[in-house]
Amino acid sequence: MGDLAEKYEHLRGADIETAGSAVNRFYKLFGKPVPFVFRAATNEILYSSHLDRVNAQWRKDVIWTFGVYSTFDLFFQALDGEVRTRLFNSLMGALVQEPSEVKADADIVLQWATGKTEADVVNAINGGDDSVVGKALANAKNDKDFFYTRNFGAALIKLMQVVGVEPNDESAKRWAAAFGFTDNVSAVTDLSSTKFETDVGTFLSSVEKMQEIMQLYADVEAREKKKVAERLAEQAAMAAEAIA
Repeated sequence: MGDLAEKYEHLRGADIETAGSAVNRFYKLFGKPVPFVFRAATNEILYSSHLDRVNAQWRKDVIWTFGVYSTFDLFFQALDGEVRTRLFNSLMGALVQEPSEVKADADIVLQWATGKTEADVVNAINGGDDSVVGKALANAKNDKDFFYTRNFGAALIKLMQVVGVEPNDESAKRWAAAFGFTDNVSAVTDLSSTKFETDVGTFLSSVEKMQEIMQLYADVEAREKKKVAERLAEQAAMAAEAIA
């Protein structure tokens, strides 16, 4: 066996909660269908975060929770406040996370990053920052068993934006190098890139699609509100006629 197999041998045969259980828990908490334009994003957060949690190598830190919150904040901003809050709380409940703690962790990272530069982030990655955020960033570089997740990548993308770095191929390669992330060779293109570089590309594509979806959602909402207003106007006119 390899080093990882030996390290986690004690978990062989352990019961692992299925993604389906997390999904069922979510719908019990939310209590109604998710608006159709947001179902893909909902499933992405549910499935990817659940798979993080049940991986023996995963270790929760403020960067991971910042990534979860940032992803939700980005892709569900078109929802009205009440539905948005209910959806967030239901997602966190399904993932066995306390919503207030996730928000608090996200705020810690956001406050840490505000006013900083890319050089400050690199300094933290290299162990030059003793804050909880700095230690989490340094751990991603120094822990040989560090488990990279898409949520971690989402947090780095948000960090880029906060410190004034545009997420693109060049900046993704630069940050991946700072962490020492290992390249993976594509079996299709034979090109090499890190998971983070791939996630940045996916993120940019997803944002473009989500902008189109949010516009569609806004158009549908506007049409529905117009129909409701027209029905109320008709009812008011009929009532006025009846009184007359």
